[in-house]
Amino acid sequence: METRIEADSLGNVEVPADKLWGAQTQRSLEHFSIGKDLIPREMITAYAFLKKAAANANHVGKRLDDRAHALIVQVCDEILSGRHAEMFSLAPQMIATSSTKPFTRTSRKP
Repeated sequence: METRIEADSLGNVEVPADKLWGAQTQRSLEHFSIGKDLIPREMITAYAFLKKAAANANHVGKRLDDRAHALIVQVCDEILSGRHAEMFSLAPQMIATSSTKPFTRTSRKP
């Protein structure tokens, strides 16, 4: 299997070359097995709509350059058309846990 090297705050990790995800997703897949259910297609679609809307708003507000805007909109449109479904390989629990950690830490009272 051909791989590429991705890096995050924990260092380098090998990711299969044919996958679109990065280091953190690869680490999750290697170290955490939480079942076979994957993120629901409806959530993927919702995220794509949100990312596209945010890209459009930030582009209009001059906070996102033309190239980045075009790439984000292109990928969101690809996802919305059904492409890349196999790239969303995490269980909903993994996404919910990692997404809420910063909120949980910052919302606790001292």
